[in-house]
Amino acid sequence: MDFQFRTDMLGEPSAKCDIECEAFGDWLSNDLGTDRESINIVLDAIENLLCRNIPDYQFIGKEYTLTIEDDEVILTLNHNETSHKEFAEDYDQEMQAGCGLADFKHLLQEWKTFIR
Repeated sequence: MDFQFRTDMLGEPSAKCDIECEAFGDWLSNDLGTDRESINIVLDAIENLLCRNIPDYQFIGKEYTLTIEDDEVILTLNHNETSHKEFAEDYDQEMQAGCGLADFKHLLQEWKTFIR
């Protein structure tokens, strides 16, 4: 996963990820931001997953829900319901992004270092 971190005009950190994973950049920028406690909670959960101490993990944020099962990370936009059934499948696909656990762990560690 390619990503880039920068600071906006107000001095707030901002993350941008490649097009397939752009929701992860939005999640870092808006759901986690500089909340080091939440970042550490998610990193601790990743370690517990890797050690097989827990089978899965879910982190519900302001805008997204992060779900980790096995070695797959899924980010789902909260409140992603549509009233038009014919568009439901396409809509649901647009509201999710995924990546591997190793890539996600690296992204989160780099974000933590960036916001120090």
